[in-house]
Amino acid sequence: MKKIILLISLISLIVCSASAYPAHNYDISDSTLDTTPTAEDAEDDQEAMGYSGYSDTNRPASDAYFDFEDDAIFFFNGHGLSYDNGVNGGGIVFGSNSLIIGEYNSNHQPGNSRYYIENYGANALDGVLLAVYLACYSSHDSQYHGNLAWLTVGKGADVCIGLDESIIESKSCYWSEQFWEHAKDGEKIADAADDAKNDCYWQYPYGYHGIDSYQPYVETSGSVEILNPFFLEAYCE
Repeated sequence: MKKIILLISLISLIVCSASAYPAHNYDISDSTLDTTPTAEDAEDDQEAMGYSGYSDTNRPASDAYFDFEDDAIFFFNGHGLSYDNGVNGGGIVFGSNSLIIGEYNSNHQPGNSRYYIENYGANALDGVLLAVYLACYSSHDSQYHGNLAWLTVGKGADVCIGLDESIIESKSCYWSEQFWEHAKDGEKIADAADDAKNDCYWQYPYGYHGIDSYQPYVETSGSVEILNPFFLEAYCE
């Protein structure tokens, strides 16, 4: 599916919209973090690009995990996995204290329920153009659960963006707002992520506060650069 979007060929006349491609967005509102309404804002920008957008707050990880395989875009803005002993990364935390985690570890099973990226079949995420894990340590190499973003690309996602450090709530929300706007305006994913990072610097409290630790992982065979199909050269001519 991702290949169809990018091939500017005879079939481009058939694929003049991304409307067949779902985009699921998740955020959190609890006693320690409130990232709403970033999921809804992302949905609006994605729908402007032609995707079929959805937004949810405090949904359990099971919903996201089982929809993921059919997504063109997957976006999460919320908690990252962190242990009291200082081991960080390897997972993201949804509502009901449920998690999507990179790799299984029999000695470390946090939360109430867990769903593992490694359990997807080979190339199960091949249809995913972009996954964004906007959460603390979401691209950090965890000694317990691996690198969530890297493992996601290993299952076929074209691009996955995660954070290597801790970030503050205001920066994650503002980065999201700016990133999806830049993507909607036709910027390449890499440029949109970097511009959104720089936009955050001047948003109070001034400074990056961890948002500059974002890391994009790109599938070796993937070629997605622009999310908005209407900005592709010769698209739908």
